[in-house]
Amino acid sequence: MRSTSLTVKALACLAAGVASVSAQRDYYFNFGSSAVVQERLDPLVNPGALAGHVHSVVGGNAFAATMDFGTTQSSSCTSVDLIADKSNYWMPSLYFHKNGKFTLVPERSPKHKIYYKYGDRGQPGADRSEFPKGFRMMAGNANLRSDDGSLGSAGSQLQWYCHGPEVQSAGIPKGFTSCPHGLAAAMRFPSCWNGQDFNKDQPLAHMAYPTTGLGLIDGCPAGFQKARFPEIFIEFWLEVSQFDGQYGPNDSPFVLANGDPTGYGFHMDFLNGWQEGVLARAMRTCRPGNTGDPLDSPQCFGAGSVQNGDAKERCKKATSVNEDIGLNGPLSQLPGCNPIQAGPGLATKPANCPGGAAVRSSSSGPSPATTAGLAPTTTSVPVPTTSAAAGPRPTDTVPPSGGSSEMSPPSVNSTSGEWKGAGCFLDALNPRSLGSRPQWWGQKISSSNCVEHCDSIRAKYAGTENGGQCFCGNELLKSASRPGKCTSKCEGDGSEICGGPGHLSIYSRDGLVSVTKRRTHRRHIRHFSASV
Repeated sequence: MRSTSLTVKALACLAAGVASVSAQRDYYFNFGSSAVVQERLDPLVNPGALAGHVHSVVGGNAFAATMDFGTTQSSSCTSVDLIADKSNYWMPSLYFHKNGKFTLVPERSPKHKIYYKYGDRGQPGADRSEFPKGFRMMAGNANLRSDDGSLGSAGSQLQWYCHGPEVQSAGIPKGFTSCPHGLAAAMRFPSCWNGQDFNKDQPLAHMAYPTTGLGLIDGCPAGFQKARFPEIFIEFWLEVSQFDGQYGPNDSPFVLANGDPTGYGFHMDFLNGWQEGVLARAMRTCRPGNTGDPLDSPQCFGAGSVQNGDAKERCKKATSVNEDIGLNGPLSQLPGCNPIQAGPGLATKPANCPGGAAVRSSSSGPSPATTAGLAPTTTSVPVPTTSAAAGPRPTDTVPPSGGSSEMSPPSVNSTSGEWKGAGCFLDALNPRSLGSRPQWWGQKISSSNCVEHCDSIRAKYAGTENGGQCFCGNELLKSASRPGKCTSKCEGDGSEICGGPGHLSIYSRDGLVSVTKRRTHRRHIRHFSASV
């Protein structure tokens, strides 16, 4: 199977960071998200109508069949960590196919991991622009059923990964009968723009991938140097443990909502809903991937900019489509007209597709796609400014939110005895402060079961983060005590606290912890292409 710039280690270390290649310094931040809805809508490719297949949708809860920038800003909440981001990101849902039945595969924490990469050479964001209002783009091709050459280091870098057996490939891999730590798909968006708006008849025409990994505008191909945006990279996580033992290592039981059993037709869509000016300011000064700046620091998005896990999990919208997508049990066919097509040629849409579903109307629905904030298909969108003097200070980004005075998490018990809370600590990136990756083992996280797991593998420290992550390790790297920043309730036990966004609730047997400082301890993870 073709290799890509996404190495085995890169996806195993799902949040370890972005490559630091040669003398180049990359700047990036990442945040988690839950689905705000799963439904058969796509305002980019099928505006105002039903989409061809079911999507998992992330971000603002104003998602609708027809959208513009104003629609995104009407969202009353967002399902991502950063409150100022009311964008929508969506991708095809996954089904398990056996005996003629299609079972919707649930998503697992961290569900959607979203990375924004920008800047290099000691100048974070110096040559990157924020997205214009109404900006839209896609990555991938829903009709692909084999590698057409667009998936490698110069393209979308599509990669599927079965966490546990450590199996990966550009398409959905084989060679396993269980993924104890989850099945994930990862893909990056193009970042070079020609100044034109999205055209649903040529959805990839206005964007291109950079010709080098450098964050400078001249790293874009000719004709696509109107602006260079931050590079978005998303990992989509699925919980497949309920299907253990139901398939063999040579079987292909998983199929995307578009009828694709190969995984090559995985794709993603983005509609910008960032509060104007916020992203541009953060890219100039925020360096979380290099120095460990917290996202709510003045250098990044400012105080109150990051919401807790409960708030984003509560952000949902009612489906706008009158259709059963499998939330209540297996289906006899995929929603829409999507027979299984394995290729290797491009998939085609069958003629005379049956109907049956409809988009619910709403008196308060979104405005037409040609209203202010979204240019008609053939026009240019103004190039955004990156002037350092523009806009308010980062601390003015969003209103402050309440915090907690939590100093040290309470003690918890394991089979070998009591572990004591050692405090709330910053989780730095590249590398992580307490381990290369979350230690998933197939259940929702609580501080108690995280400690139990870390104790079972004889780790010195246990740490929970952002309500749903568990890390184990024998040393704490590049960290600092951050009282009051661990406020996220555990997904597995709402009575317990499991760290916070970018912060760890640390436990040890004696309640003590020491921070190890290593200047040379750095990982060079290639989540993004360095150069081609």
